[in-house]
Amino acid sequence: MYKNGFSKEIFNKSLVVKIGNQLKTVFSEFEYISFISKASSFNPKGGLKNRANNIADALIEYLPDDFTISGNIIKLTLKNIEPNQTNWNNFFLMPYAIYIERKGSKEEYLNLSFDLLKAITIRFTSEFSIRTFLVNFPEATFMILKQWVNDENPHVRRLASEGSRPRLPWAKDIKAFKKNPAPCIELLKLLRNDDSKYVQKSVANHMNDITKDNPQLAFNTLEKWKKENNPNTNWIVRHALRNELKKGTPKALQIEGYSLSPQLHISNFVLNSQKIKIGGFLSLTFTITNNGKNKENLMIDYICDYVKSNGKTSPKTFKITKRKLCKNESITINKIQSFKPISTRKLYEGEHKIKLFINGKLFNEKSFELTN
Repeated sequence: MYKNGFSKEIFNKSLVVKIGNQLKTVFSEFEYISFISKASSFNPKGGLKNRANNIADALIEYLPDDFTISGNIIKLTLKNIEPNQTNWNNFFLMPYAIYIERKGSKEEYLNLSFDLLKAITIRFTSEFSIRTFLVNFPEATFMILKQWVNDENPHVRRLASEGSRPRLPWAKDIKAFKKNPAPCIELLKLLRNDDSKYVQKSVANHMNDITKDNPQLAFNTLEKWKKENNPNTNWIVRHALRNELKKGTPKALQIEGYSLSPQLHISNFVLNSQKIKIGGFLSLTFTITNNGKNKENLMIDYICDYVKSNGKTSPKTFKITKRKLCKNESITINKIQSFKPISTRKLYEGEHKIKLFINGKLFNEKSFELTN
């Protein structure tokens, strides 16, 4: 969620004042000045979630202790929005969601808490806060999530999938779902044909989570879905398997219709140089011919073995294209690989390798020297 460049500076005094103004409008006894002072006293070393929690601490201190009263005060601050409208800039709602998670996670408050989290997710998201309810009240929470999968608003439907992910980024893993994701899959089955791309991405990411801890269950589920041949479901299956396809996992390749033993001949595999400077580019060219008897569905990738600081190598797979080749048909591939330094990978001098990786199989390889 925060990979889009959001920073802790989102939570600043102006945002705190916005929350304070909302609350004093609907709650006449609100200690506005004291709230602003506490809520904006951020730890300079704290990150985004630390700041959000600081504001939630202030809400706990200055809203009524009775969650039935305070929850309804929060409800009064939520403005009406157009159907299906949402705004990822509405970060002022995040401290409210944290407050609900911390104060409303009691059996007597569940209905009010669920109503509030639904209202917030329509306007922002409550994918992190719903997880506390899933851990503490799994039966009641799954019951409400099964209702939400049929909601007319795609953001509510998405919450059922996103909030229950075993490995949701920026949140604690739910160990019970990593061990047994069957209840989650029951939810996802109800969303597998959803028309919303927003929902589809969440379902695919959720299934991708499951492939990491329960691969056989995930593959069996995705294989059944693939056989339905629904365009929405097909997209979900392909996106869910993206990491396994990249690794060349046989079962993932089979589900997506790729042969595990294509009869291919590689020719004219050429690198434009045997020595590349850091910051430069490498050009690779090769020709693939289908020598088999059948048309082949090919996923054409290559692996670059990067030299690490200790002299060992680390492989990175790069996608090229997906093509179908008839018997005796050939295709020539041209690809440019950049060796400009990036923040996520430090480059070191030494012998690197380019390996052709087609349908999960390694074919030809060539070496080159990366220098300063």
